[in-house]
Amino acid sequence: MVKKINLFVFATHHSTNNIASQRFKGLLKYLDFQKYRVFIFARDGGPDLGAAMMAAGSDITVMNLRGRCVGNESSVSSSIVSLLSAFVAEVPFLTAATDRLIGRHSDIWLVNALTAADALCRERLADGEACIAVGTYSPIDALIAARSLAAKHRIPCLQDFRDGLTFETLGRQGKLSALLRQWVETRVVASSQLVTTVSRALVSDFERRYPGKQVRLMPNGYDPADFSMQDDASHAAAAQLMAQHVPAGKRVIGHFGRIGTSDHSRISTLECFVRSMNASHQARQHAHALFIGELAPVERTIISQLSCTYSTVDAVPRPVALDVMKHCNQLLLITGDGVGCATGKLFEYLAAGPDVICFSGVTNEASHILSETGAGITILIADEVTAAGTLDRIFSTSPGISAIRRIGAYSKVEQVRQFDRWLSGMVA
Repeated sequence: MVKKINLFVFATHHSTNNIASQRFKGLLKYLDFQKYRVFIFARDGGPDLGAAMMAAGSDITVMNLRGRCVGNESSVSSSIVSLLSAFVAEVPFLTAATDRLIGRHSDIWLVNALTAADALCRERLADGEACIAVGTYSPIDALIAARSLAAKHRIPCLQDFRDGLTFETLGRQGKLSALLRQWVETRVVASSQLVTTVSRALVSDFERRYPGKQVRLMPNGYDPADFSMQDDASHAAAAQLMAQHVPAGKRVIGHFGRIGTSDHSRISTLECFVRSMNASHQARQHAHALFIGELAPVERTIISQLSCTYSTVDAVPRPVALDVMKHCNQLLLITGDGVGCATGKLFEYLAAGPDVICFSGVTNEASHILSETGAGITILIADEVTAAGTLDRIFSTSPGISAIRRIGAYSKVEQVRQFDRWLSGMVA
């Protein structure tokens, strides 16, 4: 029997529709399963607490485990256990042993995930197979879990950062929170063999602060299957939505998902978008702005100031949203002041087909990707004076021919080849 490489992937969002879940979910399914076996430790997303599920046609086991992660939802005591585990890898295993001794079920996701991973890892190592621990941020609990498993069993560790833990940070502000993030990041990066992240700016930041550490770029990317396997029901729902919310004859610019929830600087960018649209004669006459997804009250107020027709629609199932994207003439990306921004939404836009208009506070990773792929343009807040002219050309009755797109490098099918080379090198 061929010995496999076992991946122990700590990905709390895996069993949700959160955009964060799509990054590894789409990548892992394209691995060579004659070579790899994958265990994913996610958070409980349904009634089958702790149940293991096999993904059809692949050697992937997903475990939805109960418990809370560090943040507003967790108690002070459980957060202390999780944070302390970043510095003393044995803490979650000792906590699990104590819970078993007194007959208590832990309410800490980190402890429950490591309890399951520990048993499986020991079993795989006993069979002479290679194992790799993979942590995917956010939350920080997943990074800590990967470090703890790797330290206990002396196996390689890959830490993946979808967002910056200390670079353009998300989450709670303040000096203490910033210091804790720095301490945790230092510990989880130091114990890893490889760090992967989504943007060139983040790669440079890690290389500068951790000299000698191997850091690699792995953008969010898109899964081609998401766009080739949509069903008739999704097509029908998308067509109905467009007919219900878009006036006949309008050119549609569509925005999907949230705007400023994780980055408040995007509010200023949204305001710039509205002012620019209102200043464009062609946009006022021919454009319809379609916003699909959860919007904050302040965002709805800003959007209501549009002079062109517009509509807002609550969140819809992801397959329907992807289909609606293909019905749009342009897709709108709103980014803020973060130079490392390369949201997963961008890559869905690339695969959907329509040209992308990115309004941004700064030239960022998304801007570079749109430029190198030929998939769209970026309008900066600082260039607002020329934005109306740009929008006039875009929304004219005789739009120009779109540029040839070069998006293949961002396909999960292509990305998994590089991912396989990195993983193979870690156990060589």
